[in-house]
Amino acid sequence: MGEQELKRFNGEWRIMTQRIDVKKVADVTIATTLDMKLNDDMSIQEWGDQLIALFDDGTCTKLLVSFERVLFMSSSALRALITLNKKAKEAKASLVLCGIDDNIMEAFRITRLDNVFQIKKNEDEGIRAFDK
Repeated sequence: MGEQELKRFNGEWRIMTQRIDVKKVADVTIATTLDMKLNDDMSIQEWGDQLIALFDDGTCTKLLVSFERVLFMSSSALRALITLNKKAKEAKASLVLCGIDDNIMEAFRITRLDNVFQIKKNEDEGIRAFDK
C-alpha cells in the first residue's frame, strides 16, 4: 500500500492509506486497486472516495479501474462501485472495469452487475474498450 495521511472518518481522526495507483495512458485514467482484499468498511470508504475524487476536476472522462491485485471483494465494495458508476454518469465520464478474479466475477454475475458494468479481461482490453 502507498502513502498515508491523517483524515477524519465518521467523526474520528484516522490514518488514511492510498488505496489506488493512478496513471494516464493517452486520455484514459487507469486506477489500479492496491489492496488484495476489499473487505473492511474503512478501506472500502477510502478506496471509493479516492476513485470518486478522480472526477472532481472534470479532466477524467475515461476511467479504467483495475482489480488485477484483488482476490476478495465484499458486498460493501460492490456498493461502492455502484456509487462510482453513478458519479461517472453525473460527470459524463465512461467507466470500465478490468482484471477481475474469476471468483469475484461470479459475484458480479449473481448480482447481475456484469450487466451494469463494462468489464474487460485485462488493462489492454480495457483501454481499447473506450474506442468502441
